Amino acid sequence: MKETSKKIINWALPYLAIAVMTYIIMYPQIISHGVILGTDSIFHFNRFYDAAKQIQQGSWSYFQSNYSFQQSGRVINAVYGPLFAYLNGILLGIAGTWFRYQVISSFLVYFIGGVGMYQLAMKVRVSRQIALLVSLIFICIGWLPRWELAQNMNAWGAALAPYMLIVGLTMIIDRDPPVHWLPLMTLMTVIIQIHLLSSLFFTFALVPFFIIGLVQTPQRWQMVVETAKAVLGTIILTGNVWGALLMLNLHNHIAQPAPFDMLKNALKPSQFSSTRDYLIYFCWILFALQLFYVLFTFRRSLVNNVVTIMGAVILLISSTWFPWSLVQRAMPALQTMLQFPNRLTVVAYPLLLTGVAISCQQLVGSPVHDRLRLRLVTGLLLFTLFQVVIPTTTSVFRRTAIYESDEVLNTSTALAWVTNDSRSLRRSVHTDYPGQLLLKVEKRAPDYLPIPKKYLNRTYVRSYAYQDQVIRPARCYRHTVLSHGRLQLSWNAQQAKKVRLPIITYHESRLTVNGQPVKHYQRSQVGAPYVHQRRGHNTVILQFQQSTWFSVLLAISLTGLALLASYGLYRAWHWLPYKYHEIINTPQ
Repeated sequence: MKETSKKIINWALPYLAIAVMTYIIMYPQIISHGVILGTDSIFHFNRFYDAAKQIQQGSWSYFQSNYSFQQSGRVINAVYGPLFAYLNGILLGIAGTWFRYQVISSFLVYFIGGVGMYQLAMKVRVSRQIALLVSLIFICIGWLPRWELAQNMNAWGAALAPYMLIVGLTMIIDRDPPVHWLPLMTLMTVIIQIHLLSSLFFTFALVPFFIIGLVQTPQRWQMVVETAKAVLGTIILTGNVWGALLMLNLHNHIAQPAPFDMLKNALKPSQFSSTRDYLIYFCWILFALQLFYVLFTFRRSLVNNVVTIMGAVILLISSTWFPWSLVQRAMPALQTMLQFPNRLTVVAYPLLLTGVAISCQQLVGSPVHDRLRLRLVTGLLLFTLFQVVIPTTTSVFRRTAIYESDEVLNTSTALAWVTNDSRSLRRSVHTDYPGQLLLKVEKRAPDYLPIPKKYLNRTYVRSYAYQDQVIRPARCYRHTVLSHGRLQLSWNAQQAKKVRLPIITYHESRLTVNGQPVKHYQRSQVGAPYVHQRRGHNTVILQFQQSTWFSVLLAISLTGLALLASYGLYRAWHWLPYKYHEIINTPQ
């Protein structure tokens, strides 16, 4: 029994180390009880609060935002990680406060990413020690810490990227079969349900692995068939995402994301930062040495060649050394689609760290036959770890400290209104009524607003139009959420006249004004409707009427996801005893 416990503890040690490192990074926030309100916090908190209230109240509205975004009825969650929003809504409901939600969700991002990187390194058959060290480095750099620091959704793409590379490496390592359709389908379904842009990165990153695997394998037809099964399964399981995008764009002109200067948002070298925009100098040196090592030992390892060269190319493209000024002039659409070239590091970093792990193992030997080399390699990786963990933890400390200041918020970007009462703002992130925060901080976000055709070519800032037409006047109306996903606005008027309502209408929206359906009405630059009010009490009911074909797609995808989840639980139930026997029967 004692020997069995020792083996289980030994197996669990790397995962415990990842959890400890996560705790170290998050320690400044945990002890201060501060909430880091960054660039995307308010936007995503609105999304998750809306999902949480739907679950709590049982008033379901897949498209309309009836509880958040000023209760404007605008469409967000249906086309932006819909099921992920509901999962976060459940987590918020369990946590109760924004502070507890942020701590739990940040821990999950770090831990999922760290475990993925560890498993990826183990996939290429390096020692547990090397695999653990590169995984600890990984959780301290790039976009992964940005969930805690700013609630950027790219962090979830970064957390899942190692799992994507495990699927990719399987294509060139496993010859029979080179593609396992179920893991590939599951991975792509999960990332599409979370962050659509990251799914595009994943797709492009898997293409080189697929081509190499197709060239190598004698079972090309089987590989094509397995891949086709994964693609078809993903299409079915994500019908709720692409179906919603298709329906919304068929009859509406949806606002494009804001354009950004791509050169300013490319990766830059830094002395003391390795998150999002920056990478510390020593990591540049480490990755450069890794590339030189591969070029000089090119015949030694196909896997090392592939991951290192791919990673180096993607890292170069993501950086300021790439001519992004010329690219954005030639392809201006990238300024709204990609926006930030440094997003590409979600793929570059796990690729290069996998290469570093392979090279370190090659230098040490397998099994370990040179203790001096082992100490040198371990020392190099530990030095790299200290180089990245200190700046990241310092960033958490600094951003948490802002919470205790008069500013409270870490950023004022695109904020339309913030209460002057900093104490009440701090209380709102610890209260069991999370909606209070969203009344004290309001953000003007033009994402997915419907633009009437006559306003498409007019130059104006849509975020400010939304602020003036929805955010500011919303407090003058009473909002009531009705059954079947309907939203009611009510107000009293001194005189009968035409007014603009602080709600958003789409082609699929149905308006009922004072009991009478209204089919033809004028809309503003951001889709706010003009209606005729009467003197005295007025009510307007807004409802989004989704297409029948989308309802069918939604039912199919949800049924498929339920079956996939059930199968996953079934496999996990049978895997645990198998894993337990494998651990206890492994010689020390």
